[in-house]
Amino acid sequence: MKALAFAAAVSLTISFAALAQDSKPTVKPNGASKQPAEAAANIDVAAIQKKIDDYTAAIRTDPNNDKFYGARGQNYWRLGNYGSAIEDLNRAIALNPNRQAYFEVRGDAYGKSKRHREAYLDYSKALLCGPPTHYLYLQKAYASVNLNDYRSAESAAKSALNLKPNDVETLALLGGVERGLGNLPESLKILNLAISIRPTDASLFELRAATYMKMGQKELAQKDLVSARNSK
Repeated sequence: MKALAFAAAVSLTISFAALAQDSKPTVKPNGASKQPAEAAANIDVAAIQKKIDDYTAAIRTDPNNDKFYGARGQNYWRLGNYGSAIEDLNRAIALNPNRQAYFEVRGDAYGKSKRHREAYLDYSKALLCGPPTHYLYLQKAYASVNLNDYRSAESAAKSALNLKPNDVETLALLGGVERGLGNLPESLKILNLAISIRPTDASLFELRAATYMKMGQKELAQKDLVSARNSK
């Protein structure tokens, strides 16, 4: 059993960061976050469950090892068992409150559970643990939008853009946020840039159409909606 615990620890040290990155949900420019259907269909449930069982055995041997709870929680997340993921990440954080990855994964689980306030707080804590990443700022911005806190969303999205300039997803989010704040010329400027980078993305035309509508430019909005339909 001790050998199993050692092997699990080694595996976790090597793969935890990669596993967290590989299993991140994609986020559409309109703020809807979901696991792609094709990725969900290709998940090897049996293999993931085997990892969960291995970490459960490792925890019995070494119940105060935060890495085991963190890794098991990550695998629960991959199976869509967000409640169990949160429970395990709670234990991991109680044992090691300075590991950024735990707050990040728990934030993802809270987000999937539509617990946006908790997600926002966890992304904020993850950023404090450092280093700041584009993903964390972007997810914090999405959580802020879901809380109708557009000022916080604007700040987080701009920080994300500083780390990844001209990222279309971030530009789309920021363009929508600026529209929500009533900064219509800025929204239009940002969405124009996003469309210039990705001119065949229907969702970007839909976002710009919404800004044009708020500006009272119905003809331009209609033109964008046609472009959106043609791009699908």
